[in-house]
Amino acid sequence: MFLTNNHPDYRAQLDPVDAETLGIAAAREVERFLGHRDNHAETPLHSVPGLAAELGLASLHIKDEGQRLGLGSFKALGGSYAVIRLVLEEASRRLGRTVDVGELHDAAVKAIAATMTFACATDGNHGRSVAQGAALVGARSVIFVHGGVSDRRVAAIARFGAEMVRVEGTYDDSVIEAARVANEKGWTIVSDTSWPGYERIPLLVMQGYTAIVHEALRQLADPPTHVFVQAGVGGVAAAIAGYLALALGDNRPRFVVVEPARAACL
Repeated sequence: MFLTNNHPDYRAQLDPVDAETLGIAAAREVERFLGHRDNHAETPLHSVPGLAAELGLASLHIKDEGQRLGLGSFKALGGSYAVIRLVLEEASRRLGRTVDVGELHDAAVKAIAATMTFACATDGNHGRSVAQGAALVGARSVIFVHGGVSDRRVAAIARFGAEMVRVEGTYDDSVIEAARVANEKGWTIVSDTSWPGYERIPLLVMQGYTAIVHEALRQLADPPTHVFVQAGVGGVAAAIAGYLALALGDNRPRFVVVEPARAACL
């Protein structure tokens, strides 16, 4: 299933908060944070000249997120980044001064992080990212999974020290249960889906994803004419589309979402 906006003169309509969150300056800040990660490396942009020639294209490139931060998914950028940002914000509030990412492992910051619990619902990759971020800063994580999540995926999340909670039903049921329990216990939900009244943290997750396209544009000799991306629950597609609109303006590429026809999340 391909979804694209075919209107010939469509324009970006990002509100000020979205524009600040997904723009070039924000992506540079994400890269600055990534520079403090021991296992950070820019992911490759592979050229596929044979397939490009077969399709009649001047060039074709694939951004390979398979080794991102050791998690094998672009989602490594989102949940862990949001967790780190939230810990630094809480440390700044409690210490009465701005705490930067370079102080993440200072004793005072670690002591504050140890009092925080981050929770989310996941099918796998987002939960691993949140759990990895919590482990990195010394916080606790509780990850909710629905009945369809395999034991292998549960184990991949649990290896970061996360407490795993099985929820009967679908992914949506696990989202509702995670939010209910977190609210009851005073935990912080780090979701990659939003709902009315809960939007800032998903935007932080999306901000982490801007590093993908920020790197890709730097790796390309010329900006692309077309970009194809999966949507999932929408965060990565919105983040990349938003960044392209802000960075390239009227010269932004045609943006196409590609998803399985049976993907209920989209």
